[in-house]
Amino acid sequence: MKKNITICCLLALATVLGLGACSSDDVDQIPEGMGQVQVRLSARYHGVTRATGDWLDPTDPKELIHDYWVAFVNTSNIVEELVSGNCGTAGKEEDTFRFLLPPGNYKVFAFANLPTNANFASLGIKKGSAMPDLSTKTLPTTNGWTNNIPMSSHIGGQNITVREAENQSFEVELVRTMAKLEFTFINDSQQQMDLLGYEIHPLKRTNVSLLEPDDPDDFLTAEEDTASYYVDLSTAPLVLYPKGSTGDDKPTRHTVYSYVNETNASATATLNQYSLRMKMRRHRDVDTEVIDYRYGFTLNSDGIGKDLSGKDINGFDFIHRNDWIKLPVMFTDWTFRIEALPFPPIAGFQARVLSADALSITFNSGGYIFLRPMFRNNHDAEGVWRGFDDGAVTFKLPGEPYTVNGNVAESIDSDTGTGIILTGDLDIFEQRFVKLASGDIVGKLTNESPKVGMVTVTLKLILEGFHYQFNYNIYLNNPN
Repeated sequence: MKKNITICCLLALATVLGLGACSSDDVDQIPEGMGQVQVRLSARYHGVTRATGDWLDPTDPKELIHDYWVAFVNTSNIVEELVSGNCGTAGKEEDTFRFLLPPGNYKVFAFANLPTNANFASLGIKKGSAMPDLSTKTLPTTNGWTNNIPMSSHIGGQNITVREAENQSFEVELVRTMAKLEFTFINDSQQQMDLLGYEIHPLKRTNVSLLEPDDPDDFLTAEEDTASYYVDLSTAPLVLYPKGSTGDDKPTRHTVYSYVNETNASATATLNQYSLRMKMRRHRDVDTEVIDYRYGFTLNSDGIGKDLSGKDINGFDFIHRNDWIKLPVMFTDWTFRIEALPFPPIAGFQARVLSADALSITFNSGGYIFLRPMFRNNHDAEGVWRGFDDGAVTFKLPGEPYTVNGNVAESIDSDTGTGIILTGDLDIFEQRFVKLASGDIVGKLTNESPKVGMVTVTLKLILEGFHYQFNYNIYLNNPN
């Protein structure tokens, strides 16, 4: 069932008329030189958004329209008419309002659920006065939003044309200023998993633009304006029972929601992506341990549409207002790590330093570097790691074809591909990574001093039918 969010009110037709109920008999006669307009105020946003239609069926009253204001601005930039109303604490999903307007072209600006410390009066919009410039106005929203979600229009307003006629209908759209992240944590392993907390980074710390920007680049944020958003569940962990458990008292999955500010990760993060870190308690056969997991979520290679300026939207470079992004996270019995094999050149320095999360590797000198992906099943004996001679494990290096001596090398998008596209400072590499017959991958750092830099190596893995992607940061940090 299609659900549109609209509001019902009746603007006074003249000073002698008061507000009344919506009815076909409300307007007995249309004065000469006026147009009868019916407006449906809706949060069914038609612009590019990753909402998958779910915003049309809100799960929480805070996602509905409560109090609202709609301004109709003529071609002289004067507020011709201003409509306001209140739908109560429960909010409303569908209604309309009707009134009279002189024929002409108008820009319509709509607002709803504004925070009390940024209420409508502070915007300076008044009937009969010039429409103020709202392009630099911000709302004091914050990550972890719990109040009714503020809504507003696009930065340029919405164009409508009113004729001298009856029964003209328009839909005026509102855009939620917040995004909704939906994480579904799924336990596909044979052990109990307790979620003690999760953290998203980077997200904008406080204010967001009142009106929807033309382009995600318009809400670039400096690093100091962003922060991690952490949800602490340590006092009431979400228990994920082992795969195959049955009964409502033994769930194998949990879904959590977070309302967050729009953010452009490419302006704030080295890797141009967002990361999710989770604190988990894994129940082993013998003991219980608390560990941290970190995942980067990005779809930088697969365009999923265009924004209002026509620019391609490529996954999670940004989180836009009105997005409803669904991110399933599955836990299996596999553990993955990568070894950086130390083969320094003669008189060279120790070849690598692994970061605490094992997703960053620093090489302190030039020459060849070897990386060895390793796996283990958590039910294997302690210390047993599998290589790529195990039939349950395959991996590939995604990217584009590259050339050797002017000839295109074999395909990279297959399990036997030999090349990988790197991102970052490619000048620190004399060649791209290739996959050896042993399953190791190897690349060569330049020996030019004092060249430093970073590249990201992407590995795509298939473990017993499950697909994974890991992004490894390879740094050259010349100690000289």
